[in-house]
Amino acid sequence: MNIEIQQENNQNEHIISNHSNVLTLEQIAIRHAQNVGNKATNLAELHSAGFPVPVAVAVTAEAHLDYMNSGLIDSNLIRELERIRAEMGGNVAVRSSATCEDGDELSMAGVFDTYYLQNETETIEDAIKRIYEQSNSDTVKEYLNIHGLNGQKVEMGIILQKLIEPDISGVIYTDVDDSHTLIQYTNGFGNKLVDGLSEGASVLYSPDVKFVTKSKNTDLIPLSYDEIKRLDSLAFGIKQAFAKKPQDIEFAIKNGKIYVLQARPLTTEVSGVNLELSGEDVISYTKDQLNEIIQQEKRELGSNSVILSDSNFSELLPKPKEMDFGVFAYIFTGSDGVPGAIQLGRQQMGYPLGNESVGFMYYIGGKPYFSIARDAHTFYAGFPDSREEYSSTLVAEYLNEVNLEPSKGEYPEMGLYMQDPSLEYLVERFGEKGKDYYEKYLEFKQRMGQHAGIFMNEYLSQGKPETDNFILEMSSTELKNLTNNDLINHANTILEHLRTVSCVHFVKSARLGFYYSQRLQQMLKDNFNMSQDQVESTFSLLNQGLDGSEITQANLKIAQASTIDEAIHIGRTVVGHYSTGEMLEIRHPRLKDDKNALRQYVEGIFGSKDQYISEFSRQKNERLQAEEEFLKNLRGTSFHDEFAHVLQAAQTYMALRETVKYQFVKEYDLFRDALTEISNRTGASDGDIFSLFPRELASYIENVNQFKAKIVERQERFNQNIVLHLPSVIRESDVQNIGTENEDDLESSEFLGKLLSQGKTIEEATIVNIDNFDTLDDARETIQIYKSQDIRIILVASQMNLSHDPFIVQADGLVIENAGIVSHGAQRARELGKGAIGGIKSSRLLTGIKVFFDPSNRLVKKIEQT
Repeated sequence: MNIEIQQENNQNEHIISNHSNVLTLEQIAIRHAQNVGNKATNLAELHSAGFPVPVAVAVTAEAHLDYMNSGLIDSNLIRELERIRAEMGGNVAVRSSATCEDGDELSMAGVFDTYYLQNETETIEDAIKRIYEQSNSDTVKEYLNIHGLNGQKVEMGIILQKLIEPDISGVIYTDVDDSHTLIQYTNGFGNKLVDGLSEGASVLYSPDVKFVTKSKNTDLIPLSYDEIKRLDSLAFGIKQAFAKKPQDIEFAIKNGKIYVLQARPLTTEVSGVNLELSGEDVISYTKDQLNEIIQQEKRELGSNSVILSDSNFSELLPKPKEMDFGVFAYIFTGSDGVPGAIQLGRQQMGYPLGNESVGFMYYIGGKPYFSIARDAHTFYAGFPDSREEYSSTLVAEYLNEVNLEPSKGEYPEMGLYMQDPSLEYLVERFGEKGKDYYEKYLEFKQRMGQHAGIFMNEYLSQGKPETDNFILEMSSTELKNLTNNDLINHANTILEHLRTVSCVHFVKSARLGFYYSQRLQQMLKDNFNMSQDQVESTFSLLNQGLDGSEITQANLKIAQASTIDEAIHIGRTVVGHYSTGEMLEIRHPRLKDDKNALRQYVEGIFGSKDQYISEFSRQKNERLQAEEEFLKNLRGTSFHDEFAHVLQAAQTYMALRETVKYQFVKEYDLFRDALTEISNRTGASDGDIFSLFPRELASYIENVNQFKAKIVERQERFNQNIVLHLPSVIRESDVQNIGTENEDDLESSEFLGKLLSQGKTIEEATIVNIDNFDTLDDARETIQIYKSQDIRIILVASQMNLSHDPFIVQADGLVIENAGIVSHGAQRARELGKGAIGGIKSSRLLTGIKVFFDPSNRLVKKIEQT
């Protein structure tokens, strides 16, 4: 017998009853007392056989008869039960144990309530009275009459059981679909399942093949493979103890220990179990997941409100699977307590980060979201004095602002978070402490300036060569010759280099780019008296046609080739590691692995070479002229040098951000090769491995069968997520409306967005919505048809990525639903010389619609067809 079980059972032996109507489990087992009900008798037999039953006593049905005759419960009985309750630790469960329930013919599961007494105000007497009264209710009488029993003669025993406050609890059914074990469970107390408050999670386990054959909601409420096997083994033992009769078993798990709360014969056959997901299941799952995240964050951070945003991450991961999200989250934001590149990079830049920010991303409804409160902690620069005060003041204010105006949460680092405060503001906000905080800010500002002065050269002279050498070394490894263990180590080495080196470079360049971009926008607003629209327009102008982006240089090399064959040869070298889909969704094949995709990418650039080169040159010249004009007007002023420094830093690091991305996705390519090898040697179905998280790879390669049901469940959920209508920013008040489409009138004809990139007004153009096509090839064919007819096109998508570059070259304008002014999509638009508008739902602009397009005024207008 397990030692933990023996110790728990020994506690039963220490309980002594001093009342004739109270029997310990040992007394019931010895006397075979039937007047305590089948539930109590079953528990006594389980305890006697050595099963892990929490300490308990039973009250006989005679006490119930006394109550029915007098309307009173014996005060001596209550004193005895309260004494025993104290010996049990104070917290107890009070359960029914009627002589008519839990029998071979009728279980009455869920008919009678269970009461969990967790404080002194909740008395045993009140709980017993409620059960006694319920036993005499019309509902119970009707139930019994339906089953041919006399509802007037319910004999009610009571069980007083030490309360196990479980991490997980639920029900096990044996002999389901002939030979399977069905486990349905939830977090905390199992009454949530019985009362219909939660569907919980389910697994259907086959003892014959020893793996789960079906599952549902298991990511929301994880249950380990070891725990599933232990529960199945427990159920088998209980079934054997009760003459091999199929069993319905309630269990609880606390700190890894399993407890049997009750067991009864399964009176009806359970077959045809359907654990497939519906659209409503996905909606319910997502709401439960959001509520769990909200409660967890409140516990851990003490926040009054919780807000999640998809922000820039949805541009990088527009439709991720588990591996897409898992790789990105681990290497950038960290997970399972391990810091990511964001934490490591910020710390190296002098940010005093704590653990609050680790793992601030969530995979919700098939989309990436992050916690604004946790994200804000990555911007803590040392003031106010403590992170606790930072949380209770500035972070609380950020959350309040987003609650009032959700759009502020779309790009919180570009205006929401306080990064460039004035002395006046800090004194007004924090009183005398504001002066000290301003000194800390000046130190922070100086530190950022120092990083801006050296990081570019550091990266080009040290960081990039080191990464190039690492890529060369790892790419020379013959994966087929590695053992399973060495293959997993190879994959993990790539992940760790991404997390601790390559993506740290990206974080530093992005942090400097965003920091100085925000400062530049603030300067334009404060020192040039610009409106917000003017600020965005000017910022776009000053950041178009940037030099130093290796992504742009790669495309220019293709465009400058002499022949298409030369262009393809160059393309294989410079963009072969590009994804055929979104660059940071690792599941997509690379261009080097798809000759047709590589050729189409290159032809898209090369076929528009003159336009590509001239547009980039035009954008660059317009930017240089604007820069010269700004600096000329500031010449001789004290503001000139600071403005020039901020402008140069913003341009330098927004471009370097793209260069570092160009580099680190080469490592994505290496990691994907490792995933492909794992998939091949395990005989997995095409794409299955991308329904796993990175941390699951080691277990997967050793036992594929453990993950078959989980993969099917995740793939079903991925396909069903289309029914969800998730806002870009999710507040607590939004959770109840998840799944309810709340969009503008479909008949609207005018849409106002936000400026992403300056461009020409187009009087009439036709929409090509990438989201409307099953494949990029289908979209490409439609574009070619329109272009052959000299029809101008506006390219529309929920997100845009590098695989869309050939389309962007041929488009006359862009509409990107999820993009901000410093987003990758916006930057690509500026570098490729296209007017672009963000913030308009792509579903409003379907392929074939004719529109008027005016990026300067952020307007798209449908044209009435006569």
